Amino acid sequence: MTKIFLETGKKTTSEYVFVRTLLSSMGFDKEKYDIECVDGKDNLKNASTQMKKNTIEGGVNLIVFDADTIQNKGGFDKRKAELEQDFDNFDINAKLFLFPNNADDGDFESLLENLVQKNTHQNFFDCYGDYETCLGNLYQSPNRKGKLHTYISAQKDLKTDQRRHLGQGEWLFDDSRFWNLEAEYLSPLIKFFKNNIN
Repeated sequence: MTKIFLETGKKTTSEYVFVRTLLSSMGFDKEKYDIECVDGKDNLKNASTQMKKNTIEGGVNLIVFDADTIQNKGGFDKRKAELEQDFDNFDINAKLFLFPNNADDGDFESLLENLVQKNTHQNFFDCYGDYETCLGNLYQSPNRKGKLHTYISAQKDLKTDQRRHLGQGEWLFDDSRFWNLEAEYLSPLIKFFKNNIN
């Protein structure tokens, strides 16, 4: 069994739903993998027993976390080194991928920003940029997760049921009107999964 450990804390997040949707779109049988939530990079040790058991049983452990940035005490090189040190400290056998593309600083939202259908929805991003400018220093601008949630929830042709599930991470990642799962920017993550899920 391939176990995929995400940094997110629960299965009702856009990160979890995105990975589940991507794996499904790639044609992977759900019986071949399991997605687990770690609830923060500092909680990797809490999953170490589960990872060791999976390794003993012949399984593969994949860890998909954020690289983060210098501003939040991370960055690709720093985060990679820290997590690889955790592998040694907790005797974990795993393969690592860091959002957004396993090379640059950033996070899951950085990946999503490169997958939105900007050709069709550029007007939304232009208007949102104006909104952020208008807020100036008087108000706190929503973070990128808030911006992306606003992007998907602003779509006029969503059904009532779809709107109801947006807060549970169901951001319609399989709908090509809103997201481009064929974008070149997604290639490193797709390759990572193809190479490590049997």
